[in-house]
Amino acid sequence: MLIAIPLIIIMGILAWVLRPGMAPTNHRRLAILATVIPTGVAAIAAVVFQLVHNATGKVGVSDISNVCFIVGLGLIGAAILTLLGFALAHKGGIAKGMGFGVCIAVALSVIEVVLLEGMSGV
Repeated sequence: MLIAIPLIIIMGILAWVLRPGMAPTNHRRLAILATVIPTGVAAIAAVVFQLVHNATGKVGVSDISNVCFIVGLGLIGAAILTLLGFALAHKGGIAKGMGFGVCIAVALSVIEVVLLEGMSGV
């Protein structure tokens, strides 16, 4: 939890710097959605599997929710590598959109890990 607070502060600052603005381009909007939606689906799946695991009366973190969480982290890593590729190719709008999406995805992952640990009783 000690790492979560500075991480959320850093992601908030980066999200403010990379915010889409009043009229984001279509490419930037699609880059944000392409970054956030897969991570969000993995996070929702992890929470649902943990809830199902808790409903059976077992205490602890579900293996399936762990896998979903790790898949979400892998998707964030892939998004960062893709972001670097777009930045090196001088596609500024797409890179800014993906950077904003990565900030949202990391914040979502922090919330997800707090939820999973809270539900597992650890």
